[in-house]
Amino acid sequence: MRLHGHRIVVLLAGLWLMPAVTHAQTMTEQMQAVTPALSADKPVTMEADELGYDQKNGIVIARGHVVVSQENTVLNADGVTYYQQRDLVVARGNISMLQPSGDVFFADTVQLTDDMKRGVIEQFRARLSDNSVFAAASAEKKGAGVTMLKKAVYSPCRLCEDAAPFWQMKAGEIEIDEYDERVRYKNTRLEMFGVPIFYTPFFYHPTPDAEARSGFLPPRYSHDSNLGTMVEIPYYWRIGHSSEVVLTPWYMSDEGLLLEEDYKQLTDGGSYRIRGSLTDAKNRDAAGDRIAGRQWRGHIYGDGSESITDYSRIGFNIDRASDDTYLRRYGFGSQRTLFSEVFFEAAQARNFALMRGLAIQGLRLTDDPEQTPLVLPTIEGYYETDPMDSGLRFHFFGNAQSITRDIGADQKRLVAMAGAEIPYVSDGGHVFTGTLNLRQDLYSVNDVLQPDASLFSGEKSRTVPQAALEWRYPLIRQFEAGDALTIEPIVLGVWQPNAGNPTEINNEDNTLIELNDTNLFSLNRMPGYDTVDAGPRVAYGARGQYLFVGGESMEWMLGQDYNADSDTPFPNSTTPGSNFSDYIGSLSFSASPIDLSYRFAFNNDSVEANRTEIIAGFSRPWLGLTGAYRELKNNQYLPDSREAILNGNLPLTDAWTLYGGGRRDLELDQMVASAGGLLYRNECFNMMLQAARNYTRDRDIEPSTSFTFRVGFKNLGEFGDE
Repeated sequence: MRLHGHRIVVLLAGLWLMPAVTHAQTMTEQMQAVTPALSADKPVTMEADELGYDQKNGIVIARGHVVVSQENTVLNADGVTYYQQRDLVVARGNISMLQPSGDVFFADTVQLTDDMKRGVIEQFRARLSDNSVFAAASAEKKGAGVTMLKKAVYSPCRLCEDAAPFWQMKAGEIEIDEYDERVRYKNTRLEMFGVPIFYTPFFYHPTPDAEARSGFLPPRYSHDSNLGTMVEIPYYWRIGHSSEVVLTPWYMSDEGLLLEEDYKQLTDGGSYRIRGSLTDAKNRDAAGDRIAGRQWRGHIYGDGSESITDYSRIGFNIDRASDDTYLRRYGFGSQRTLFSEVFFEAAQARNFALMRGLAIQGLRLTDDPEQTPLVLPTIEGYYETDPMDSGLRFHFFGNAQSITRDIGADQKRLVAMAGAEIPYVSDGGHVFTGTLNLRQDLYSVNDVLQPDASLFSGEKSRTVPQAALEWRYPLIRQFEAGDALTIEPIVLGVWQPNAGNPTEINNEDNTLIELNDTNLFSLNRMPGYDTVDAGPRVAYGARGQYLFVGGESMEWMLGQDYNADSDTPFPNSTTPGSNFSDYIGSLSFSASPIDLSYRFAFNNDSVEANRTEIIAGFSRPWLGLTGAYRELKNNQYLPDSREAILNGNLPLTDAWTLYGGGRRDLELDQMVASAGGLLYRNECFNMMLQAARNYTRDRDIEPSTSFTFRVGFKNLGEFGDE
């Protein structure tokens, strides 16, 4: 019996193997009985140009663009023959099978038995979801998720005719285990451009879509002039679906052993990560010279948070080191100050609440742990009402903090503020914003140093009223060519008392102060609460923007501040006793491939640059450059400094890139750090060769040179120096 002449499409819901049909069955029933199904409980569709059935011998033949599909699994072949009595299905010619994972298998001939769970495949080829390719002389399907390849090759590289791939793995046997999510090799050699470079009797790697699992990661090798030759052997431990840890023992030829760990945990409402290290290092004196004995050194970094509600969470951040130079000597960070805290925070719209405790560890030579403060607790909250019909809003703020030391001043404070803000827009487009604030501070202090060198202990209160009015007048013009220009003059007037900073209150939270383009028009320029602006002041200037129709843009800002009280604690100017601040401004320009920004502060008398920051970038496929120049001088809170930074990359070809960069301290006329190297990258392989130099010296950290060589094989990992 044969049907032909039109393409046949049959929708089935049955088993792949069924008993022989009887003469009493209809043709539809026969096809439903004998057409392969991939699962007993899911419908299968088969399409073919011709469908024949030998009822006597129990053979079904489908020919001509045969397609058998079930959900996301699709089998294509030139012909499919089902031998019902032998429990065997044979597909021939241009066979491809698309798996739900996205993998595609190819073959010339396929024999399948036991509901497609077992079979033999000749001239097997497969392209996985990440474009990796398997090829084999033959393949045997051991089960639903296991395929054994004979005389097989694996490569994730792009394949070209008459040329070996960039690299490939050749093996006597390759087992693809979809359930275990591993690819196992026996008698394997790694070839690059067809040339063998490595042999191993046994090897495995995960399938492209595999979940993470425990095992050793590729080792890392490096050399550092401070630590010597180093070998790191990471082990990845998959604790569960939501937790993992990487344990990495180090061997250092000049220092001995070190153990590093990195633990991660996910929960329903948060995440946690704990990193750390520990080593029994050689003893060194304050100058960094080797002395007798050994000492335990290490560090811990930790952070985590857990949601309590949709608007609140608790958490912690921990950064601690055993000593001042450990992090920089062993390459775990370059911080000079470490902060550890526990916190609770809640926020909704503009309202928030915060509680935290903060511990500080200073890593500079001049830092004294006994004088380092412990901030516990800090409690802060802000609430703002919805606007009334007039736009009027009321706001309330509170802050409480306790600071203690082993040696030095202790201080407790309570800050409460209430205020209101109302905007107004005139018919002519003038924008006015009026603000009234009343702040009350209460302090309880011990051992606060006074100008006469005495120590004050007791209570002190401070009342700070504040009134402000801001005027803005945005002017916008659209040109016929499509360009747009915006200019906005701004004047901000603020009134508050002259005497707002009694000597009995210690300044703990705003010791680094600078007037710049980010705070010139701020109502409160001080970053903390212990010191306040004093006296009436006016900030005035303008900002603007020009947008070109081609996508280019230019932005600028220029302004100055006038303070009626020349003794204000805020550094209006580098000229002592000056009422006028420096000229503050910024300019930025963007027109591909160039990006340029310039920030400045010019002395109001001599027009000398007290602050200069220039950042420039150039980006093209054939060249990338970024550079920065920063200079600061005549600042009563910050030391004079000048530095230049330059980084660049030069693509030599589509695969090869040359890169390098460095940082130089121009004030001291010496290099700080430099690095350069060569990078190769294609779709299946990458390689990096780098040399780096650190020029700084601090106790047991001497200027050092390091060399890095690393190669990475797609799906196999990275090997080499790090």
